[in-house]
Amino acid sequence: MVFDPLKYYESYPSKIILRPGYPARAQYKSTLMWSLYGKRILKSLGKIDNYADIGGCFGFGANSMAFQINKHQGHYPRTSVFELASNFVIIGRQLYPYINFIQGSILEYKETEDIFDLVTMFDLIEHVPEPEMFLSSISERAKFGLLMTPMETGGDWFGAKPPDKQGDHHPDGHINFYTPKNYLKLLDDGGWELIEGKFVKSVINRDNRFVLEPEELGSNPSVNKEKLSEGTDHRILYEVDLLKYFFNKCLLNLCSLSPYYFVRKILGGGYHLCLVKSRAYK
Repeated sequence: MVFDPLKYYESYPSKIILRPGYPARAQYKSTLMWSLYGKRILKSLGKIDNYADIGGCFGFGANSMAFQINKHQGHYPRTSVFELASNFVIIGRQLYPYINFIQGSILEYKETEDIFDLVTMFDLIEHVPEPEMFLSSISERAKFGLLMTPMETGGDWFGAKPPDKQGDHHPDGHINFYTPKNYLKLLDDGGWELIEGKFVKSVINRDNRFVLEPEELGSNPSVNKEKLSEGTDHRILYEVDLLKYFFNKCLLNLCSLSPYYFVRKILGGGYHLCLVKSRAYK
């Protein structure tokens, strides 16, 4: 069965809004990316008058980015959010009436010929059918871009395999999976010049994880008694569960202390954060 993004995202908002850390993560990502690359954008452009967040959901990230831009240049940019799912747009307009929420793809938006000074694409490229064509089309409508994209393939030394669960079966509907090498090639082929970027193990560190990822934090090991058949030795199951819990916790701590180069080569994963410039606008 062919994965249909529009159909998938019709039910996506209810899943997203139930995640307790989602609003904080969306705002944090915008603040983080601006802190890394904002001054360089303003140095090149002088000012940002027209900004769009593509796949911006409820607008948490766009509102945070617009705030950062205002703080550094003294006025807010015209801010737009492009989103496929109608529920995101309806809720977003209620939350942020001063943001222009546009339901549909930016590729099909013909109401204005405006060129965006800046577009943001956070956790987006992994969702998009034909990502090279998508990026190329965006490069014709924007001067600069800030991108944040997960590298979900396995360790490079072991074949960099994509996950088994994809599309409808992936928890977030991802259909594109990258290694660092083929992701950088995608940006280049899509019409973007990499100005500055870096690969990181995670955008969330150990100190702020309890705020930004409360739903991901492991709880104390326990046994679901409802799923146990009669005669099951609860002590054995609990001990196995306990071992898994501490093994995963030790593995997580080990990864957090190891350089990304080795984590990427052995286990894979990670994120790429970058500032790119469209080749269509010099």
